[in-house]
Amino acid sequence: MMPTFLVQLFQKRHVRPITMYHILRGKRTFSNLYAAFINDLLPYWGLLPHLERAAYEKEIQSLIRRNQLVADPDGYLTVTDTTEIDQSPMWWPRHVAGLVMPPYRESGDLLTLAVQLLSQLSQHDPHFAPVTPHILIQQRVKQWYRQVAQSHLAAVTAELADLLDQLPPIQALVVVNRFMGRNLDVASWDDLAKQCHLDPFIVQLMWVDGIAQFYTLCQQPQNQYWRPLFPPPTAAVTASAQTTMQLLPGRTIRQVAAKRRLAESTIREHILEAAMLGDQVLTEIPEWGLAPVGCDHVQDFFRDRLSAIAARRMKEDIIDE
Repeated sequence: MMPTFLVQLFQKRHVRPITMYHILRGKRTFSNLYAAFINDLLPYWGLLPHLERAAYEKEIQSLIRRNQLVADPDGYLTVTDTTEIDQSPMWWPRHVAGLVMPPYRESGDLLTLAVQLLSQLSQHDPHFAPVTPHILIQQRVKQWYRQVAQSHLAAVTAELADLLDQLPPIQALVVVNRFMGRNLDVASWDDLAKQCHLDPFIVQLMWVDGIAQFYTLCQQPQNQYWRPLFPPPTAAVTASAQTTMQLLPGRTIRQVAAKRRLAESTIREHILEAAMLGDQVLTEIPEWGLAPVGCDHVQDFFRDRLSAIAARRMKEDIIDE
């Protein structure tokens, strides 16, 4: 099923295969972010953090050989006009938001370990092998248990059941069957796939999307017991870029770069990042002190991208209205 998923990702898009790989893995560089933004791929950022490059490239090469994807001279891949896109109802992730929530694997491990801890302690068995070896995750779950869950076990259990009930039934099934506890082993992807009559790859996507939904539901004010388990949502714009944008009014890019002891190119990337992921549509401001058009190809390139980002943002606003 992964080939079908990749073909649908590349459909009506113009992306290099290595860039798509980095987007799915969540490797944050400006060029990867820009490619994701301009191709409407930001929702899938970090969707497959453990995707092996060799397996991914093998699938890409197979799709190229079958003429379902074609590479142009610059290495960009597109879906060929002759490719028959599978129109059968394929399940698709709808709730992922990798830029503003903790990594899916981390969130999944936090939830799974918390359930495991509650299960073991309910059977008076405090000595068990944690489902994840990561010390920081173990420490966060222990802290959550001592500060929140220990004194409100019945309410914690009830809230968990309510949160799971809000997931689509098949996704709740996938998420619950990946739990581990006292006398309860985690179901394998293959076993879950057979139980759900789906491809194992789709089941894994369902789990990721289910974790994303669970995390989002936990952020609602009424869910007071499970919300503290997870790190809070993060801003899509990095703290460094936010600092740059706070310093920029009334200053040139060169002045901000000097004040922050950063390269001017980094400041320009911060502006573009804020333009893509921030709250407002940004356009060129004379105070930035850019060279006149045609005098500096690097600054002209920055202008072109800023204009492309603004056009895309304004188009999205029109569609939303």
